[in-house]
Amino acid sequence: MEMILNENDIVVGAQFENGTIQDYIDDAQTYGLVRINDATVNWFLYNDLDSPEDLQELYKRVVKSPNHSIQDDHGEQVVMFDKQGDVTFEEFASIIDAYLDAEMGNYI
Repeated sequence: MEMILNENDIVVGAQFENGTIQDYIDDAQTYGLVRINDATVNWFLYNDLDSPEDLQELYKRVVKSPNHSIQDDHGEQVVMFDKQGDVTFEEFASIIDAYLDAEMGNYI
């Protein structure tokens, strides 16, 4: 996984063999995108206690949709939604986990 850095050398995503992961794709910087081949899913990290109000509102909207999955990881919930394509939520979750692990390794 090759990290993508912004102009301030801050990790904002990564490229891997058959896709990419981005931290934020919306103007409000609330959720990101994972692409594996032609399949995509939006994602964000959520914590009941610490998430800002805009993320809490997004979370409430997402959990009402049938096209979402939540994985409790890294002390937070990995929320995936609006999946397109034939890649499973589990496959997307494994990419997000690998990205979060690699990103944490950059800080240590």
